Amino acid sequence: MHTSFTGQDLYRIVCDYAALGHHRSGTGRDQATVEWFMELVSDLGEVTAETVSFERYDASSRLTADGRPIDHLALYYEFTGDIDTSEVAVRRLDPQSGGYPRVADELIDETRRAGHEALVIATDHPDGELVAINRDPAAPASGPATLLVAGRNFDALASSAVRLRLSARLVPGRTANVQISNGRPGRRLVLTTPLHGWFGAAGERGTGIAVLRHVAERLADRPLTIVATGGHELGYLGAFRWVERCLETPACVVHLGASVAVDSPAADGSRRLIDSRIGMTNLPAAAAPSVAVALGDAGIGLRHDVDSWLGEGEAWSRLGIPVLSTTGAGPDFHTPSDTPERATSPDALATVATAMARAAAAFHDAVLGGAGLARPVLD
Repeated sequence: MHTSFTGQDLYRIVCDYAALGHHRSGTGRDQATVEWFMELVSDLGEVTAETVSFERYDASSRLTADGRPIDHLALYYEFTGDIDTSEVAVRRLDPQSGGYPRVADELIDETRRAGHEALVIATDHPDGELVAINRDPAAPASGPATLLVAGRNFDALASSAVRLRLSARLVPGRTANVQISNGRPGRRLVLTTPLHGWFGAAGERGTGIAVLRHVAERLADRPLTIVATGGHELGYLGAFRWVERCLETPACVVHLGASVAVDSPAADGSRRLIDSRIGMTNLPAAAAPSVAVALGDAGIGLRHDVDSWLGEGEAWSRLGIPVLSTTGAGPDFHTPSDTPERATSPDALATVATAMARAAAAFHDAVLGGAGLARPVLD
């Protein structure tokens, strides 16, 4: 068993993850990612993969401005059918990093009421990038064919003859949750992170996977279960499915969410961990002060006694047990530019991985000790 991961080791994990391509759930890249992750953790215990079935959004499309093709991404689940139209509204939108599935609803509804057949949304972003938006397959759709484009393309589209061809269907889809149990007896700690997302997702997902691999190694002497969930960008599909089917409630959950070890260039030329990352727990501050100290070493502030969660902490909280969850959004979050060289560095990964291992251990210890818990722990 590998006993010591360096920052360079963790950075290679991020690079390998990003190199797999666009990590959309239910695709061939999804399956390749699952297989890669199973190999990555194969030395940590018994590895299993549970299939998670869902209706996958399958679309082919072409968008042109005065005959010139424009890169784009269909807004998943908003339209099904076939359309070929020049009756296209072009609008701008702040997607709020793309993490909120209904962020475009009002704009889409306005387009429908105005009688437009289709909508092109130019996403506001400091670098003019296309920002993908998470979607919930179960949510109602308002109907117009809707595409996302990079904000830098707004002026060209707004002053050109725009044509959209789109064919979209719902087809049977499958993703997977990967689980690894080390078989040690006792009240289990669950370590979890999502596997899938938009584009290469080096910072958004890759850093969480790399940090989880290190934390799992450091805590291998505890009763440990690792859960890597599928379908994150589709309403946290895999996480909710695992929680629904959980037969043996663990002692606690530590969720490593988005952008956990993302850094960015500072004015002096160095790289610094982004300050948008936060930690959340439903434990009171008195229950585990050492958790906050450990997270602070990684530049992550901790909110206590939360009952409203960001990210997949929402799903894990349904277990009714102590949860520690992190999340954040780097400057390239949900964009094609979320690449390893832009998203993170060996130093950032080493710093966060060391701190998260200490935080997870302290959290598990606090739960097992029971001191200051705000609610009973379910066995």
